Parts: sequence; structure tokens; C-alpha cells
Amino acid sequence: MGHGMRYDLNSFALMFSVLISAVIFSSTSFADISVKKPKQLIGIFKAVDGSALSLDGKIYKLYGIQGPTARQKCKKGALPWLCGAAAKKFLSQQINGVVLRCGLTESKAVHCFLKGRELSIIILKAGWAVSTIKSKAHKRAEAYARKKGLGLWPKKR
Repeated sequence: MGHGMRYDLNSFALMFSVLISAVIFSSTSFADISVKKPKQLIGIFKAVDGSALSLDGKIYKLYGIQGPTARQKCKKGALPWLCGAAAKKFLSQQINGVVLRCGLTESKAVHCFLKGRELSIIILKAGWAVSTIKSKAHKRAEAYARKKGLGLWPKKR
């Protein structure tokens, strides 16, 4: 009778470990296990244009947005204006001398945070870029700027 009990405990332990392994591996695919944490970039960046930053001579696009290039002109009514310079100035003022913490994505874009807020959302909400991804937060921030006539968007009369 003593051997039978030991066998049952061993088989129970084996079944339990198989079950736990199944639970663990079902919640994370094998692809997720091999994915490395995104590379962290920490430093004082400079604005290149309305949606790109530079650090140590390398240029990085901000994740999920597209702003005007530094020399781009836009029209408000019939008059052209230097929207690219204005967008770059806005970004420069936001990040001026501030240490940013950014994660580098596989597409070489950076996901940056400024005082705990996502930098791309700050730019969208101020109206200096358009969203290039289907994120609800990005779309909401862009819609807010459009509605208020901020940045690149014409003011509603």
C-alpha cells in the first residue's frame, strides 16, 4: 500500500507541473519569449522637425505620428506659412534641456515619455502632427486639436 501512494503523489506532481507549464506557455507564445525588451535611449534630445528627434548624431522618428518637415510650408486660407518651422519650434520648446526616456522600436522609431506623458500624444494634442497608427489615444488627441483649431488645423469660425 505504501508504494501505491508514492506513485500517486509522483504522478500528481508530474500532472501538476505539466498543467502549470501549459498555463504559463499558453499565455505567452514562443515568439514572445524570444523578444528582447526594446533598447532604451535616455538623454537630452534635439528636435529635427515636428516629429523627429536626434541624439548623439542619430535621427529617430517619433512613434505613431507624422509632422511637417522643418522647411515645409502650409496654407491657411490663401497664405503660405512656415508650418514646419512652427512644429519644430513647438517640439524644441517641449524637450528643451529635459532628459527623455525613449524605447527604440524595431522600425527604429522612438516611443518617448516627457514627465510621464507620451511625447507623440502631446504633439498630436497641440495640433502639430497627424497620427499614423490606429491607437485610440492618438486618434483622440488629433481629433481634439482639429476641433480646437490648434497648430496645423484651421480655426473654426
